[in-house]
Amino acid sequence: MKRLFVLLACVLSLSVQAQGTPLTLPEEKAAAKAIEPSWLASHVRFLANDLLEGRGPGTRGDALAQAYIASQFEGLGLKPAGAAGTYFQPFELLGIEGHPETLTFRSTAGHAELKFHEDFIAVSGVQTPWAALENSELVFVGYGIVAPEYQWDDFKGMDLRGKTLLILNSDPADEPNLFAGRTRLWYGRWDYKYAQAAKVGAAGAILLHTTPSAGYPWRVVQASWTGEQFELPASGGPRLQVKAWSTEAATQRLVRLGGQELTSLVAAAQTRAFRPVPLGVKVSTRFQT
Repeated sequence: MKRLFVLLACVLSLSVQAQGTPLTLPEEKAAAKAIEPSWLASHVRFLANDLLEGRGPGTRGDALAQAYIASQFEGLGLKPAGAAGTYFQPFELLGIEGHPETLTFRSTAGHAELKFHEDFIAVSGVQTPWAALENSELVFVGYGIVAPEYQWDDFKGMDLRGKTLLILNSDPADEPNLFAGRTRLWYGRWDYKYAQAAKVGAAGAILLHTTPSAGYPWRVVQASWTGEQFELPASGGPRLQVKAWSTEAATQRLVRLGGQELTSLVAAAQTRAFRPVPLGVKVSTRFQT
């Protein structure tokens, strides 16, 4: 809904420039004051209505939302700038389905099997018929952040190729002069962490979910990461085999297999001096997509 709200606000701003005459700063401020919250809210209410069935890519609700927004563009006098004289710019999306039923973890101290949905959520990170981890070494890498401007590097040059990285969600937020304090930066987002894990050659990445660090409960992860997932077709570059989330309780079980305590690992990850911690645990799973 936030994206829709921003889109509609931009549409109204553009509409006052539809005749091609650039606005001066005072005119822009005057135009902004003319935006009626009730006008924006009425569009958001329609686009967020259950009748649009979530507006999933390629669905009937998605088509309805597209048609509605295009009609608003036309009504505001915006000139079509898309393909074939329309307001649309077509592109391809790839839909991927399939989840592992379990993730298996083994160490010299024993083994553990996490249950899908209850303990973890995982999806394929590759656009192939199968995704797999085969005895991939589990390494705790703190927040998984490389930020030269903060003199921060959680990887410290360790060879992480083929390994599965256990990563904390968010970023070290307690220090007001570091990572913008409690403001969520790109470094704290799950997509950054998965991309960074792929960049260092990891086979898999597991993000530790907690409600305070994510800002939402586990049920949101369950709802968002099950069912068909959509992404752009791969254009080269490294990719993870498996992208996963795990609950705090499940993660505690995993690190204890390696003789560690989660609270101690989290505390160590709060400083620049942190170094990756191999947990002595191997991860395996295989599933069809």
